[in-house]
Amino acid sequence: MSDLTIVELPYHRLYRAQPTYRWWRPLVAVLMTAVFFIGVSILVAIPVFVVVLATNAIDFLAPSATDDLTTLITPDMARPWTLAFGLGSIILVLPLIPVALRIAGIRPAGVRVSILHSVLFRLRWRWLAVTLIPAAVVWIATFAGQLAIGIAAGEELLPFSTDVPTYLLSVLIVVLLVPIQAATEEYLYRGVLMQSVGSWVRFAPVTIIVSAVLFGLSHAYDFWGILTVIVMGVGFAVVTIRTGGLEAGIAMHTVNNVAAFVVTGTGMFGPTGITEDTGGPAGLVAQIVTVVLWVLAVEWFARRHGIERLSRIGVEVPAAGMPPLPPS
Repeated sequence: MSDLTIVELPYHRLYRAQPTYRWWRPLVAVLMTAVFFIGVSILVAIPVFVVVLATNAIDFLAPSATDDLTTLITPDMARPWTLAFGLGSIILVLPLIPVALRIAGIRPAGVRVSILHSVLFRLRWRWLAVTLIPAAVVWIATFAGQLAIGIAAGEELLPFSTDVPTYLLSVLIVVLLVPIQAATEEYLYRGVLMQSVGSWVRFAPVTIIVSAVLFGLSHAYDFWGILTVIVMGVGFAVVTIRTGGLEAGIAMHTVNNVAAFVVTGTGMFGPTGITEDTGGPAGLVAQIVTVVLWVLAVEWFARRHGIERLSRIGVEVPAAGMPPLPPS
């Protein structure tokens, strides 16, 4: 016979609520999501390579072939198909994440729900909608501040260079796909990865740094750009733990990406697509200010709305002679 005891766990420690927890299960989950991500990327790239070869769009024997191919497929608001390709290749991984967890045998104690959404094991849609407010307000305010500082320093805006119908089509693609793309990355980095590290290490800052650094390194930016993404990753991870779920991170990730595409797509600030150069030290400072203000705003909203930060799970206490449950 066994009894139930209530265990309180923060988001990053939820894997430890499973009676079947073993140290290797989170590792299997991480490896399987990586395999699925790479596999999807290859499958999506195949038709693109076929078209490129059929149309002779790139001379693969030329020394610049790699750079030419990268330029061709890099998401660019002036070429809507690159947005569909780049965002779509990430989105297709989303339905495979629960498959990875199932293969690893990870789920809450006896409950067939997702362990990734939040400490309530579901996506809190109302809270997700609420968190769009601080995300939008902070992003607009900090962008306006950067713009004002730049103009005061003598920087000039370029003319609107993108063909209007093309720009509008690209904006539509971005608005439709970016929320799902942003959610996919949150489930990967703040979900699977952070909860996996959290199952091995109790200390929250370790899980935050590991997930943020790997998140930054997954982006093909320059040194300052990677640091900028790491800062954002730290903010996403902190807010995920502080609010007990992925909703606030998904909201800010969505707002940031949609707004960035919409702004850069005008051509008024330089190239219309993603580039390695992301603003240098000034961009890093602006990102730090943005993330700090956003984290504080979300914290205020979470307190006002009484958002649950801990999961309270009934866990079976083993009978005498059985191995004890792992510590939370």
